[in-house]
This record gives sequence, structure tokens and C-alpha cells, in this order.
Amino acid sequence: MKTQVFGDIRVDSITEFEFSVPPGDLLVGLTPEDVAEHEHWLGPCLVEPGTRNLAVHMHAYLIRTRHHTILFDTCCGNDKERSYFPAWHRLQTPFLQNLACAGVSPEQVDFVMCSHLHADHIGWNTRLLNGEWVPTFPNARYLISKGELEWWRAAIETGSVKEYRKLAFTDSVLPVVDRGLATFVEDDFAFENEMPDEVCYLPLHGHTKHHCGLYLNSRSQDAIFTGDAIHHPIQFARPDWINAGYDNAAAIQVLRDLITRCIDTPTKLMTAHFPEPTAGCVVSEAGHARFRFDAD
Repeated sequence: MKTQVFGDIRVDSITEFEFSVPPGDLLVGLTPEDVAEHEHWLGPCLVEPGTRNLAVHMHAYLIRTRHHTILFDTCCGNDKERSYFPAWHRLQTPFLQNLACAGVSPEQVDFVMCSHLHADHIGWNTRLLNGEWVPTFPNARYLISKGELEWWRAAIETGSVKEYRKLAFTDSVLPVVDRGLATFVEDDFAFENEMPDEVCYLPLHGHTKHHCGLYLNSRSQDAIFTGDAIHHPIQFARPDWINAGYDNAAAIQVLRDLITRCIDTPTKLMTAHFPEPTAGCVVSEAGHARFRFDAD
């Protein structure tokens, strides 16, 4: 993604890696035959030729305002034990080098915003140093939904989620909390006190109970950081194809509301898993909602 500028705010995508996934593994009920019906407008950058697997990208967003440097979500992370999903297991990616290429060191990040606490959005919260998981961004405040943290803590303690979910919570959340770097925010959180910028917390509940995004608006230019409210452009054709989550009905409604809010407007969607260039606008084409990527 080329650098995006929204008034006084600069946004860069920090790439971790890319891969492809069978359609039904990403979106509930989606079949290769379904993908074939939409392959003509999705194209080879979004659908892997020959397999009809869906192209997926891992990246974070670096947001630089007049006052602060913010990292929205932190991907999978290196060295993490994720044997349940080989594509994420014990990675060695140049994520921090890519951050440096954008002109920012870990020490310069002021805020880390976690859209939710799934493993592929919190991994670089920590890194392995001398056999210990330590916060990657030592001077940052990690903004985490209070409700999200409490839900996951209770779910893990009661065993109401699969055991592997505990791995990411233990290696990527607790080290930040235990060192006092986490700020727990309510769903009606306002940034005025923490971050006096043109940045708004945006609840997008459904994928997880307290999933959230961000909304930027500076000098009449705006963008929505979607997190996992959407995973792939094929969902614009059928918003009911959704990644399995806490409340699928709520997640479907969130996606429909985003489409209604953004279609044929200049509002940019800064997506979490779309391939490069990752950002673009929702447009109507022959009566259908589609995604128009920014020219890179």
C-alpha cells in the first residue's frame, strides 16, 4: 500500500506475510464453486489460480498524527507456538525491519490499538528475548477493550474456548498486562484524554464480543480501519459469508452497515487481510457492491 494521507494524518501498511486459504476455512459455508462464480471480477490477485483458494495478507497499520504514532493491530509475531495453524507457526518475518523502513522504531510507538485478541492481531505485542516474552513496544500504551479482555480471560479459565486459544493470550497479552502497559477501554471510549487527535474508537461487535475498529477524519478526509469486520472482497457480494466468530448475525449486520455507510463515498476502508494495496473504497457496479483498490 502506498502511503495514505488523510488531512494531517499519515498511514502506512506494515507487511508481515501473505498466504492463501481454502474458502471454507476462511468464510463459513463458502465453497470453491461459490468462488468460481465470482472469480471473473475478483481476479488472480484475490483468488489463487488453479485452487480457488482465497489470497490473504497479514499487515498492521502505522498511523502518524500531529501528536502520536499509533500501531493498529500487530499481526502474528515471530517465534510463536501456533502448531494448530502451520501458516502462523514459529514465524520468522521481517515485520520490524518493515516498520523501520517506514521510519519508526519500536521505541517510537506511542499507542498500540488491539481490535480484538485473536492470535493474528496481537502477535507483535511481544517478542522473544532471552527466552522471555517481553513487550515489543516498551514506551507504548496498549489500548485493549476491557470487555474483550474480561471475556477471553473468563472463557479461558472456564474452558469454554478451545485450549489453543490460551497460547496467544499467554504469550501476547499477559506480558503487556503484567508490566502495566495496558490501558483497558470501554466500548464508548473517547480518545480526547489519551490521544487528542482526529481518531475515534469504533465498536464493530460480532467477530468477537468487543471487536472494534478505528475511524479517522482529518480535513474532511476519512477512513475506517475494519479489523476483522471483513476478511476478503468476495464478502461484498455476499455479506452473509462471514468468518466464524462470537456472534455471526451481529458480524453480518456490521458488514452490511459498513457497506451502506461507505458505498459510493470517498471513505476509505483500511482492511486487515486484503492483499496489497489493502486499502480502497466500496463502489456500486451494475447494482452490486464491489471493492475498488487504491492504485499502488
